[in-house]
Amino acid sequence: MDFSKKIINWYKNNHRKLPWRKNKNPYYILVSEFMLQQTKVSQTIKYYSDFIQKFPNLEKLAQAEEKEVLKVWEGLGYYKRAINLHFFAKKLREKSIGFFPKKYKELIKYKGIGPYTGAAIASICFDEVVPAIDGNFYRLFSRYLGIYNNITSILTKKIFRTLILKMMDKKNPGIFNQAIMDLGATLCTPKKVKCFLCPIKIDCFSFKNGTIYELPVKNIIKKSIKNRFFYYIFISNNSKKFFIKKRLNKDIWKGLYEFPLIESKKRLTLLEIRDKIWKKYKIFSENIIYQVKHKITNQILFIQFLNCKMIQSIQIKKSLNNFFLISYKKICNYPFPNPIILFLKNKKMI
Repeated sequence: MDFSKKIINWYKNNHRKLPWRKNKNPYYILVSEFMLQQTKVSQTIKYYSDFIQKFPNLEKLAQAEEKEVLKVWEGLGYYKRAINLHFFAKKLREKSIGFFPKKYKELIKYKGIGPYTGAAIASICFDEVVPAIDGNFYRLFSRYLGIYNNITSILTKKIFRTLILKMMDKKNPGIFNQAIMDLGATLCTPKKVKCFLCPIKIDCFSFKNGTIYELPVKNIIKKSIKNRFFYYIFISNNSKKFFIKKRLNKDIWKGLYEFPLIESKKRLTLLEIRDKIWKKYKIFSENIIYQVKHKITNQILFIQFLNCKMIQSIQIKKSLNNFFLISYKKICNYPFPNPIILFLKNKKMI
């Protein structure tokens, strides 16, 4: 029995039962693949179900405001994925209702759809023979074939693509891709492998030679960690309303909402914080009421929230002209970064 038949037979009996696998609806696969970029399956499942319930099809997603989309995505992180997914829906709506690109080369023209996501959709939904190569593929095939090339190099990626394409099941490319994904996620894992359950262990180079944990070879240049210091200003008026604005710059949390902010490259003393807040916003700061350390890719954010007093309304309007007031009751309508959600929960506002 050849390689593809073995893994497909294994998949039929051992595949993960995931909500987006119930049928070949390309919209369901699209949403799941966007969410699975940078996110574990276990975390994705709940968000996926809530997202589909809110936006059951491309038409509903295209009609929604960006704020609504990000609110449902809130807490999943990497918010650019949600923005790109929403953009994709709106672009398809411009063409015609019901239109969905079916070819790999058509799919990867859109923002947020890279080689892996495009191949996954094209193969699973439309049976195009194209390998959806991700970390699971590189790990499994490096071990199975005994490939010691650096998997981060462009040349190695081309070699893998050529080899995998030859080994793919041409009749069931979607099932083949999903079988490799599941095999890599459940048995041929980075640590604590389960070779004794693997359907292809007899022909596996690493299993026969005891080199499981030597492969794959991955030479990564570690990026330095950047520390950022955020000082959020919580200003609430007598009507129980507070100031927020949408983040528009090309930075983390683009599209989400936040309080007035002082950012620094170094940790500030309370006196320095108060001085900067006064110079920028003409507001008296009181005390630090909440603080949190938040880690994201190659960055550590040291965040403090300060309670502040409103003074003359004219000065407030001038210094906060990019912000607007919302009531406590409308908090649930706006998507916020995780640290602000934690702060609002601490204040028992949500």
